[in-house]
Amino acid sequence: MYRVIKTVAEKMNLPYWWVEAIAIEYTQCREYATRDEIWTFNFDKLSERDLEKAVRSHRIVVYGILMHNVLTAVWSSRTIERLVSDIPVRLVEEPNDVIAEGPVSDYHFPFLGNPIDVWDPKLDFSSHFQVLDEGQLWQWKIAEFVTVEGRKYGKWISSEIDLEPLDQVHEKLASLRNPVIKPREPGHADFKVRVEQFYHWLDELRHPILSALEEIHARRRAQASFSKVTKSEPPLISRFETFTVRDSEFYTKFFAEPVFFRGCRQHAAKAEELATSVKDNKELVAKLDEIYQERASAIILGAACAEAFINGLGFEQFPDLWKNIEKISLNAKWQLYLELKGKGDVFDPSREPYQSLAQLARSRNSLVHFKRLYQKVHRISNREVTHLELVLPRNFVRYLPSRLEQLIRELCGVTNLQIPPWLTPKTGWML
Repeated sequence: MYRVIKTVAEKMNLPYWWVEAIAIEYTQCREYATRDEIWTFNFDKLSERDLEKAVRSHRIVVYGILMHNVLTAVWSSRTIERLVSDIPVRLVEEPNDVIAEGPVSDYHFPFLGNPIDVWDPKLDFSSHFQVLDEGQLWQWKIAEFVTVEGRKYGKWISSEIDLEPLDQVHEKLASLRNPVIKPREPGHADFKVRVEQFYHWLDELRHPILSALEEIHARRRAQASFSKVTKSEPPLISRFETFTVRDSEFYTKFFAEPVFFRGCRQHAAKAEELATSVKDNKELVAKLDEIYQERASAIILGAACAEAFINGLGFEQFPDLWKNIEKISLNAKWQLYLELKGKGDVFDPSREPYQSLAQLARSRNSLVHFKRLYQKVHRISNREVTHLELVLPRNFVRYLPSRLEQLIRELCGVTNLQIPPWLTPKTGWML
């Protein structure tokens, strides 16, 4: 943090980023042509008095996008994961749960996603602008960034304000940086004057745009809603939760099925690993309890995944009906949902994956409804097999995760639903 900005922010009880944005937009806080670039920030040039005056005099900035209602750590984690993998569930119900549109929540932070914004926000524009109005921070979306055929860079467009003049910035900036004339090189003095003139021209270019943004804020403010504005620090959100803000209160929704599917997959793999590692009955006896434990966990979690998934769809799409059928069997729920979607003929108990669905339900029920009674031992393939082994068959558990995946994929395919990203993630969150 820069000392003068930190001091003024604390003195005026304002966010650090706001004071920095005011300094960047409205003050002489740059050294021109002093190093390897056309400018560098030097906030030490500013006195506290001058910076305070600038903060009191201006209330509009264009400084990236303000994120609110979400912890910085949660947003950073989800953003990074989105670049390299599929996220199990979306973070928010609506974009303005996290991207402020109108009044801004107390807990917020700026997101500077464009490299040129990080370098110097004044050299670019943004989809949003920010306002400090009588102690309340506001943000409004104002523009879209579009690509331009035949050019390396795009442009900002808006239906409410003329941003065409900004298109000149790229060309003028490119001419200054090609090449940068460094100190002690021939022509440096003239180059420094050119850079100073560029920033003076940039001020003149941006002034009418900033004035127009203030008028837009005044018009929009009258219709603003505070329903997405919260006062408390946001909660921790797992990758299996979605949140929304209603009437200034946080609400979260837990998606259990990816949790259960991950657990099923892990336990099924562990059970098979243990079974494969034994060489004879002596080793098998030593590991049998652990093998059965892993298989039982895989079955119970697999059934929980299938039920959570179909219940989620049922309650979302047929809430009045589904609340009355909670106690019907797992098979019946899948069949009913497909029938309600006009695809009842797809449910065929004589083929996979519906055979496995039925086996899954039977095994789960046997496990959780054990009556602690003696069960007859059966002879299968010339060996004696206990009832527990019949409930926890090796090959069934081994292929259970893939059968679940097939089951969910088929339902999504015939009902035109997007396949859940947690089903086959690209990276190791499932591990």
